[in-house]
Amino acid sequence: MTEGRFKKLLIIAAVLGCACCGAEAAEPELAMLIFKLPCGFFVDLLWELAMTGDGWRIFAIALYVLVCLIPAGALLLLSRRRKPYREDWLLLVMSAALFIFIGRALDSHWDMYSTFAQMGLLAVLVAWLVLRLLRYFNSSDDARLVKLSRTAVMLLGLIYGFAAGWTLIGMAAGLIGGFQFSLLADGLSGAATDVILVLGCLRAMRLINTLGSAGEITDETVTEAGGFYRFSSKALAAIVLISMWASLAKLLLIELSRDNNVNVSLPIFPRLFCLAALIVSRFIAAHKQLRDDNDLFV
Repeated sequence: MTEGRFKKLLIIAAVLGCACCGAEAAEPELAMLIFKLPCGFFVDLLWELAMTGDGWRIFAIALYVLVCLIPAGALLLLSRRRKPYREDWLLLVMSAALFIFIGRALDSHWDMYSTFAQMGLLAVLVAWLVLRLLRYFNSSDDARLVKLSRTAVMLLGLIYGFAAGWTLIGMAAGLIGGFQFSLLADGLSGAATDVILVLGCLRAMRLINTLGSAGEITDETVTEAGGFYRFSSKALAAIVLISMWASLAKLLLIELSRDNNVNVSLPIFPRLFCLAALIVSRFIAAHKQLRDDNDLFV
């Protein structure tokens, strides 16, 4: 992944975020559609089949059982190929969550339970993916870790680029309905934080591209790590100051808002991202210095 191609992808992600937020502002029902897919439509389908007749009701029950058993079936197929890892047993939890929440949605025909089923399914799926990635990282060599790091930085950059576009259009759409200073402050501070993190991902991608094919640290990597460290320090300070001034401005100019419900945001994850960047850049420089000292000793 070259830096130029990464920049193009970031621009596309930002434009996509603007377009999605604009569509959601024009058609608010689209936001509810996200929470309804796919469990909500599946529950509606089962409900319509059950109301058709006794024969269709049996078919709906069988379809409900089969769909809920898909994660458990995936675990069974996986166990025939290799011994399941500990995180693979979460697939049984996924099947149990589908049985419980979709069953409650069918019993009460309340859309909220369909949303619960979707959220529970997503929570288990994310937990499984994170644990699987951790195992993959632990068993990978340096060359594969470089590829994984490049992919992770690319995904983070695309997410922050999308978030920046979404935040800007969301702020503009909210201000069209009526000026609220709290909305303006949150929008500007959120967009500025996302842009800083996008620039951080660009610097991280530049740093990763300086590594050797087998993941070895070169002199160019050490030089770039120093620049990445200075950027991360400035980025962390900028994010903290932007959040502080936005919060103080909202509290001091609360009369410019239509309501008194003003929240004070603490961007924890961006700060952790910058701290991790600081630690990584210092570790690279220290590792290269230690290796050079060992070579000199030998």
